[in-house]
Amino acid sequence: MSENEDRRVRKTKKLIQGALAQLLTEKPLSAISVREIAELADINRGTFYLHYRDIYDMARQLQDEIIEKFDRIVDSHTHRESTDELFPLLAELFGLLAENAQFVRVMASKNGDAAFLDKLNNIIREKCLADARTMLNISNTDEFEYFYDYIVSGCIGVCHAWLTGGMKESPAQMAGFVERMMLHGVQAVS
Repeated sequence: MSENEDRRVRKTKKLIQGALAQLLTEKPLSAISVREIAELADINRGTFYLHYRDIYDMARQLQDEIIEKFDRIVDSHTHRESTDELFPLLAELFGLLAENAQFVRVMASKNGDAAFLDKLNNIIREKCLADARTMLNISNTDEFEYFYDYIVSGCIGVCHAWLTGGMKESPAQMAGFVERMMLHGVQAVS
C-alpha cells in the first residue's frame, strides 16, 4: 500500500469515526445503522465494510486502539520512584485524550460504554498502584487503596469535565493541574 493509500484509508476511517461519534451524541450504539454512518461520512456502505464488520466491531476496534495506546503510555512510565515523574505520564495521557477527544467524550456519555472507562481505570490500578505506594512511602495499605480510588475517580471526573467543557486548557496545563491536585489536594487551587 502506498503512502497516499495509507493517507486515504486514515482519512476515510477518521470520517467514519467522526460520524459514529456524532451519532452517539444523539442516540445509543444499538440505534445507529451503517447507512446513517455512511451518509454522514459521505461514503458508501461498501467502504464502511472494507474496514469494519458492523457498528459493534467498529466501536470495539476504536476502543481497543485507544486502550492499547493508553496501556503503552502507562507501561512506558511504570516503576516511577519519585513524584517528579508524574507530570510526563499525565501529559502523555492528556495528549492521548486530546487526540481522541470526540470519541472518548461520547464513550463517557450516557450513550457511551461504561466498560471502556472501567478498562482505562483498571490499567491505571494494575500498573500504578504499587508504584504510587512506593513513591509516597505509604505503610497503611488498606487506607491507601481507598485514597487511590478517590484520586483515580477524581482524575476521571477532571478528564470528563475537561473534555465536555471544551478543552480550554492544553494537555500540559491539565497534567500540571492534576499532578498538583494528586500531590497537594485542595491546596492546588488555593
